[in-house]
Amino acid sequence: MIGTTSILIFLLIFVRSIGILFSAPIFGNLQVPTIVKIGLALYLSVIINASETHSMLVASGITINDMTFFVLLIQEALVGVALGLIASFVFYAVQFAGALLDIQIGFSMVSLVNPGFSTPSTPLANLVYILFSLFFIGVHGAANVILALLQSYRYVPIGVAHFGGSVADVFLHATITLFSIGVEIAAPVMLAIFLTNIALAVASRAVPQMNVFFVGLPITLFIGLALVGVLMPALVDLMRELVDIMDQQINSLLLALGSGSA
Repeated sequence: MIGTTSILIFLLIFVRSIGILFSAPIFGNLQVPTIVKIGLALYLSVIINASETHSMLVASGITINDMTFFVLLIQEALVGVALGLIASFVFYAVQFAGALLDIQIGFSMVSLVNPGFSTPSTPLANLVYILFSLFFIGVHGAANVILALLQSYRYVPIGVAHFGGSVADVFLHATITLFSIGVEIAAPVMLAIFLTNIALAVASRAVPQMNVFFVGLPITLFIGLALVGVLMPALVDLMRELVDIMDQQINSLLLALGSGSA
């Protein structure tokens, strides 16, 4: 016979699963139906509940009853959302890089709907996001997110999550990494466009009759897109590095949540 405590533990597992699936990359995509996310969360919850004993899932000294359940429910939801968000930071990095490229090339005035977030986005930001999504799936990045959920109970069993300064430090470091990677991806094109603009400025002084805006826009566009195409193989290597960075950030977050220190 299934006891009340077993049901409450299963619900807590389900809430953590829901939290990560609704906020993680790919799974949290708005194009993925809500019923699919809930079904997958339920399936994962059954696997976790069946593969681990309650003593492994729940921290020692934690009593689950009607009084503590709702506090633990909120805590587990926050753990799941935190894991999903930290995994999403690498996607924010490539989108940021694409936005920088669009500003330099001249695409920033064009607005498209991002397929993942249903928010306005620029063309290259969309392109890089879609390419990285495909690459992420191809190198089992999505599977790594699921694995992080399955292993999270070894680091952060139910009832011991520490949402303190160490967790904030992990997210701060992830944010700094986000911006540095974005600039690193866009830097070669930004430098080339900068040198092109200097050359156009010199040419306009030498030939005052030349319409710099009329001539410069197609030149900038051509150079920018050509460099993006040339650098695509290097971008693939960087994407592989991004998946490794995601795994490291997830591990750091689990350590911070479980012990209070990253």
